[in-house]
Amino acid sequence: MSTSDSAFEEVFNALEQGDRQRARDLLTRLLRRDQSNPQYWLWMSAVVETRRERIYCLKEVLKRDPNNQSARRGLIMLGVLPPDPALIVPPRLQRRTWQVKIEKPVVQRPPISYKRLALYGLAATAVIAIFLLVLFAPQLLRPREVSQRPTISFRPVVAETSQPTAGPPTLTPTLLLPTPPWEGLQATYTPTAAYVRTPHAVIEAYAIGLRAFERGDWARAAEYFQQAVETDPTAPDLYYWLGEAQRRNGQISAALNAYNQAIRTSPAFAPAFLGRARAGLAGSAPKPEDARKDLQTALTLDPNLAEAYLELAQLELSEERYESALQNLERAAELLPDSPLVYEYRARVHLAQGDAEAALADAQRANQLDLTLLPAYLTLGEALQASGKYGESIDPLEIYERFAQPPEPRVYALLGKAYLESGEEEKALQVFDEALRLDRLNFEVVMERGKLYLKRGDVQAALSDFNRALTILPRSFDAALWRSRALLALEAYGDAYIQLNKIEGDAVSNQRKAQLY
Repeated sequence: MSTSDSAFEEVFNALEQGDRQRARDLLTRLLRRDQSNPQYWLWMSAVVETRRERIYCLKEVLKRDPNNQSARRGLIMLGVLPPDPALIVPPRLQRRTWQVKIEKPVVQRPPISYKRLALYGLAATAVIAIFLLVLFAPQLLRPREVSQRPTISFRPVVAETSQPTAGPPTLTPTLLLPTPPWEGLQATYTPTAAYVRTPHAVIEAYAIGLRAFERGDWARAAEYFQQAVETDPTAPDLYYWLGEAQRRNGQISAALNAYNQAIRTSPAFAPAFLGRARAGLAGSAPKPEDARKDLQTALTLDPNLAEAYLELAQLELSEERYESALQNLERAAELLPDSPLVYEYRARVHLAQGDAEAALADAQRANQLDLTLLPAYLTLGEALQASGKYGESIDPLEIYERFAQPPEPRVYALLGKAYLESGEEEKALQVFDEALRLDRLNFEVVMERGKLYLKRGDVQAALSDFNRALTILPRSFDAALWRSRALLALEAYGDAYIQLNKIEGDAVSNQRKAQLY
C-alpha cells in the first residue's frame, strides 16, 4: 500500500471515530501532494464547515471529474447547479418492494400445577374479602340508600407498531466540510524552521517549545524556548527560535534582542541575520537598508538560504525594483522549486509591472501548491481583476476577507469593485461603506462609491464623494473629471465648465483627452 493510500485509509478511520479535525489535516496533506485526485476534494468537502468552502471543494471535484454524480448532487442541493432530471431517483425505485412478517414471540409456559393454583385462589379470595370489609363496613352500619351505579365503558388499546427501514443507508460524504485549512494562519509558510532544527535531546523545554511553535502557540513556544536558553546559553539556534516565536507573537523588540544574542553567540549563524531583518521590517519604524544588509550578510554566510532571497525579493518589490526582485525570486526558485511563496511573490511583481497574464498564472500556481497560504488568495483576486475576470475574483477575495486579521480596507475596495462589475450593486455599496468606516481617506474606495451613487441616480451623494476624493488628492484628474460629470447631472453647467477648464491642461495623453472631450 502506497503512502497516499495509507493516509487516505486513515481519513476514513478518523471519520469513523468522529475526529473530523484529523481527517481534515490528513486530507490537506494529501491535497498538497496530489491536487488532481477528485476523491480527495470530495472528502475534503465532507469536513469543512461553511457553505462557500463546500462549494469550492465540490467545484474542484467537477474540474477533475466532470461526471462525478456525488459532486453534482451536492452542488444542486446547495443551489449552485440547476436540478438535473438524470440524477433524480425514479419513484418506482424509492418505494419498498418487500414486506417484513413480524411474528409474535412464542412464550414457553411452565406446566400448570393445580394444587398451587388452588392455594393462590384461596389467598386472593381472602385478600379481596378483607379489602371489601374495610371499605364497605361503615356503609353497612348506616341505613341503606338507593344509589345509581356508575357505568363503565371500555375502549380498545391500540398497540404501536414500528416500520422497518428500507435497508442500510449508503455511505456518502456528508456535505459539511471542516474548518478551512488556512484558518488560524498567522504567518506564511517558510522552510527556515527545518534549517535550524538542531537536536537538543537533554532539553525537554526545547521539544515542548517546538511542538507549541508548530501549533502556532507563539506565547507558549517563547516561554519554553526561554527556558531552553537558560539551560544552554551557548546554542545560537535556541536564541533564534526564541526570536521567531516572539516576532510572530508581535514582540518585535524582544525578538530583536534574541536575534542579536544569537549573533553574539555565533557570528556565522546565517538564520539569525534573516530573523533580524524580518523583525526590523516589522517594527514601528522599519529600516529597509539595515534589513538589506542583514539579508545580504545571511546570503554571504549561507548562499543556499532560500528564505533570504524571498525576503530580499519582497524588499525590492516594495521599493519598485522589479527586475532585481525577479532575479532574487529566480534564485529562490532554484533552491525551492515547489515553493508557493516564489510563485505568489512573482505574481505580485508581475501585477506591479502590469503583466496580468503572467501574474494570473503564477497566482493560480501558488494557490494550487498551498491552499493554506492566505495571501495567495488576495494576489489571485487581484490578478483575476487585472485580467478583467471580476466575477471569478469574488471567491478568493471573500476567503481572504473572511480570515485576514485585521480587516483591510483595500480588500473591501477590491470586493466592492468585483460585486459592482458583477451587477451586485447592493453588496458593492455595503463593502464600500465598510471600507470607508475603516479608512475614511481611502481614495480608491471613495471614487468607486461615488461612481456607484452616480450610476444609481443619487447625484448629491456622488458629488459629495467626488468632493471628498479631491480633498484627499487635490490634483487627481479622475476625481475632477467625475466631479464635473456629477455637476452636469445636477444641471450646474457653469460649475461643471469651470471644473473642466481647471483640468484641461492635465489632459496630456490621448486617453485623457478622449475622456475630457
